[in-house]
Amino acid sequence: MKIFLRSRKGSYIVFITLVFSSVLIMTTAVLHAAGQRAIDSTVQHFGRLWGRSILAEYDRTLKERYGFFGFYGNEFEVEKKLDFYASYTFDEKKYIRYKDSVCSLKGKAITEPDNFKKQIKEIAASGVNPKPIKKLSQEAAASAGDRSINSQRITAGLPSEGRRGGPGIKGLIDLMKEGKPVSALVSQSAQNIYAFRFFSHRFSDKDFGDSFFRCELEYIISGKTDERKAKKSVGNDLILLRNGMNLIYLYSCDEKRGAAAAAAQAATPGPAAVVTQALIMETWALLEAQNDLKILEDNKPVRFMKYDENWAVSLENVISMLFDDESGDGESPGYIRPESMDGMEYEEYLRILLSAVPEETRILRMMDIIQINMKYLYCGSFLLKDYYTGLEFSFGVNGRTYEFKEDY
Repeated sequence: MKIFLRSRKGSYIVFITLVFSSVLIMTTAVLHAAGQRAIDSTVQHFGRLWGRSILAEYDRTLKERYGFFGFYGNEFEVEKKLDFYASYTFDEKKYIRYKDSVCSLKGKAITEPDNFKKQIKEIAASGVNPKPIKKLSQEAAASAGDRSINSQRITAGLPSEGRRGGPGIKGLIDLMKEGKPVSALVSQSAQNIYAFRFFSHRFSDKDFGDSFFRCELEYIISGKTDERKAKKSVGNDLILLRNGMNLIYLYSCDEKRGAAAAAAQAATPGPAAVVTQALIMETWALLEAQNDLKILEDNKPVRFMKYDENWAVSLENVISMLFDDESGDGESPGYIRPESMDGMEYEEYLRILLSAVPEETRILRMMDIIQINMKYLYCGSFLLKDYYTGLEFSFGVNGRTYEFKEDY
C-alpha cells in the first residue's frame, strides 16, 4: 500500500514538471517569436530607409534641367553605403548579427529604354519645365553659330552610337494618300510632348539657357553631330514630305493636271506625252517643295494640304526652269510668295518628322542630347549610363536574408 502511494506522488511530480517545462518552452518560443518579429520589423524598416537614402542622392542638375531622377554610382559603392548605414544602426545591438549587403543595379540604368520612357511619362504628365543650367545673354545667344562634335571619344560614348536612320517619309505620304487627317501624322505620345518642352530647334523662343547644339530637335530627327548637316538633313526630309504632298495636290487638281498634260503633248506629241506629263508633274511638285522649304526656313507657314491660293510655282516656271534663289517679287527672301501664306509653321512640321522617327532611335537620341549638354555644361566626365533609377539589394541578419527593391 505504501509503495502505491509513493508511486502516485512521484507521478504527480513528474506530471507537474512536464507541464511546467511545456509552459516554459511555450513561453520561451513566444518570447523568441516576438523578439524575431520585432527584429524583422526593425530590419524591414531600416532596409527600406537605407534604400530610399540611396535614391535621395539623385543628381539635382539632371533633375532641374531635364526632369529625370537618377543617382550616380555602381554596385560596389552602393554596397559600401549600405554597410555603413547598417554599422551605424546595428553595431551596439548585441542581439543582431549582420552580414554584408549584396547590391544589384542590373536593369536599373537610366539608359534602359523602359526606365527612360517611364520617367518621360511622369515628367510630361507633371507639367515640369526645364530650368537652364547656364543662362545666356541675348548677344551671346544671337552670335552662337553652328556647332559640331568631332571627337570620336565623345561620339563613341553616346547612347545612340551605331544607330542610323531618320523619319519614314514614305509612310507619312502613304497615310495621306489613304485619306488620313494631318492629326494622324503627329504623335501625342509623352515622348513628343517631352521633346518639344525640353529641347530646342532653330526657331525656338523658349529660354533653354546655354546648350551645345541650338538645333537639338534637328539632331534627334537626323542623328547628325554636325549642326549644319543636321539642318540640311531635316531640310531634305521636309522637301521629300512636301514633294509627296504637292504631288497629291497636283493629281487632285483637274486644272493643273490638264495644263501639264497639254504642255507634255506640245513638247512630245504622241504616246511619249504620258511619260513627259509625269516628269512635268514630278518636277513641278519638287520645285514647289523647294520653295516651301525656303518659306519654312524664313519662319513662315506652309499649308500642309494645299489649295490653289497656296500654290506658288507656275507651270511656266517648270517649263522654262527659271526658278532659282533670285525669283520672287523683290520683297520675299529668295522664294516665290503664294497668294495666301497660311498653314503650319516649321515647328509643326518638326512634330510630324519626329513622330515618324522609330521610337527606339528617338529615345536614344534624346539621351544623346542630355549627355552632351550635361558633359558640356556640368561635368566633363558625365555619362548617362552611370545613373540609375532604382536598386535591388539584400543582407543577412541573424542567419536570415532580407531582400529589398526600391525605385523612383
